[in-house]
Amino acid sequence: MQAITINILGPVTLPDFPREFHDTMTKFGVFRAFIAGSWIDFGNYMPVKSPINGEVIAQVNKLGAEHVNSAIERLHYSWPSLKAIPAHKRADMLIKVADFIQEYRQLFRDVLIIEGGKPISEAEGEVDSTITRLRMIHQDLGRLLNVGIPGEYGAGTENKYAVVVREPIGVVAAIAPFNYPLFTSMVKIATALLAGDPPVIFKPSSYTPITGVLIAKAIEYAGGLGNYFAMVTGPGATVGDAMVTHPLVRAVTLTGSTETGLRVMRMAGLKKLQLELGGKAPAIVLEDADLRDAAKKIVMGSLRLSGQRCDAISRVIAIDNIADELIEYIVKEVSEWVVGDPRDPKVRVGPLIDSNAVERVHSMVDDTLIKGGKLIYGGRYWLTYHEPTVIDNVSRKSRLALEETFGPIIPIIRVKSVDEAIETANEVIYGLDAAVFGRDVGTLWRVARSLEVGEVTINDFPRHGLGLFPFGGGVKDSGFGREGVGFSVEDVTELKTIVITYG
Repeated sequence: MQAITINILGPVTLPDFPREFHDTMTKFGVFRAFIAGSWIDFGNYMPVKSPINGEVIAQVNKLGAEHVNSAIERLHYSWPSLKAIPAHKRADMLIKVADFIQEYRQLFRDVLIIEGGKPISEAEGEVDSTITRLRMIHQDLGRLLNVGIPGEYGAGTENKYAVVVREPIGVVAAIAPFNYPLFTSMVKIATALLAGDPPVIFKPSSYTPITGVLIAKAIEYAGGLGNYFAMVTGPGATVGDAMVTHPLVRAVTLTGSTETGLRVMRMAGLKKLQLELGGKAPAIVLEDADLRDAAKKIVMGSLRLSGQRCDAISRVIAIDNIADELIEYIVKEVSEWVVGDPRDPKVRVGPLIDSNAVERVHSMVDDTLIKGGKLIYGGRYWLTYHEPTVIDNVSRKSRLALEETFGPIIPIIRVKSVDEAIETANEVIYGLDAAVFGRDVGTLWRVARSLEVGEVTINDFPRHGLGLFPFGGGVKDSGFGREGVGFSVEDVTELKTIVITYG
C-alpha cells in the first residue's frame, strides 16, 4: 500500500517561554519538577518528542521512586494548613488558575499543538474548556454539603440525629493521559484541592510533560496553592508505581488504558480509585435514522483528535438495509477531513502520538481486511500519520470490532435487526460510551436501556465536554467512578456519620 505524503511546515520547536516561566527551566533548557512550591532539578533527564516529526523538542526531569516518596511525605505534613483554608477561598484560588491560563492562552495552545500533535482548533478548544471548567468550580461545592438524618423514623433512635459529612480522604495521586493533558489533569487536581484533600501529587503523561509544567506554573501563581502540590515527571513504571503504592496516598484518580488501570488496581491496595479506562463506543444506526446527520456526527465522533479518545466512536453498527446509503454519506464526510501537520489551519486530522501507535492501528486494519473486511476509503500511513479509513463488512471477530482502536478508523459492522445490534454492541469487554441514531422514541429507549455502558448519547456522538453530565468509569473493563461538575469530588472524599444523642 502506497504511503501518504505529509507536508511538514518547517522546523518543530517549542514556542518562546515568557520571562515568568524561566524558573521552570535550568540554564540548559531542561524543564524542572515542581515540589511544594519549589522548582527542582534532580539532574537526570528524559527526552520529549513531538509527534509532528518525531524529533526531540525538550528534556524534562526523570525522577526516581525515592524522589516521589520524599515529595509525598513533604506534602503530607502540610495538610493541616490546607484544611484551614475555607472551601470558598480554595475555589477562588482555582479561579485564579483560570485567569493565569487565560493570560497565557496562546502559550498553552501552542504547547498542546507541538507536544501532543493537536490540530489548532482542538488545542484552542481544550484551553478554553479548561478555563471555563475552572470558573465553574464553585458549583462543585454543592457536593460537599452535609446531610442531616433524623432518627425518629426508627425504633430505638428517636432521640438521635445524624449528620453525614464529606471529609478529605488523604493524599490524592492524579495520573493524566496524553490526549487531553491540560483539561483532564486540571480537573483532577482542582477537584482534589477544592475538597480539602492533602496536597495532590500529579504525574503528567511522559508524552506530554511540558503541559504538566505549565499546569504547575499556573497553580503556583494561584495564591499559595503551589505549597500543596507536586508535579513529577518520569516513566510510569517508576513514578506512577511509587505514587499508587505509597501508604500516605489514599486515593488515585487515573485516566488511561485498561491495562494501566488493572496494574494500578493490583498495586494500590485499600485505596479509593477513580478509573476512566478504555472504551469501544458503538454507534448504532437504526432504519429510521436521519442518515446524512448520523454520518456527519459519526465521522466527527470517530476522527476528532485522530480517534485518540476513550469516548471516540470506534464501531458503526448499521442495520443492513440502510448501510450502503450510510456509507456513501460517511465517505463524503471523511473526504473533507484533511490530514497533516497540525500547525496548518486546514488540517483536522493530525498525527498519532508516536509511530508505534500508527503501527498498532494499522495492524488492526490488516487483521480486519484478512478477515473479510472491504476497504472503502483511506488505509495509508506514514511515520506518525494514519489516513482516515473506512472499512465495510467488518467481522465481529476482528480486532477492529473488539479492541480499543485509538486511531482514525471507521469500521462498519452490518446487522439484520435491532436485537443483533444490541448483542454486537455488548460483546466487547468495554462499557464506557455508546451512541444510537434513530427517530422512534420507544426503540431508542429500549436500545439505550439495553446497552452495557456508562453513558448513552442519542442522535449525537459521545463527548464529555465540560462534564456537565457525569462521565467516566462506565462498566466492565472501562473502570469505575464518575467525573463531572459536582461528581468528581465524591471519589476524593469519604463519608463520616456523626450521631448525636439528645434529651
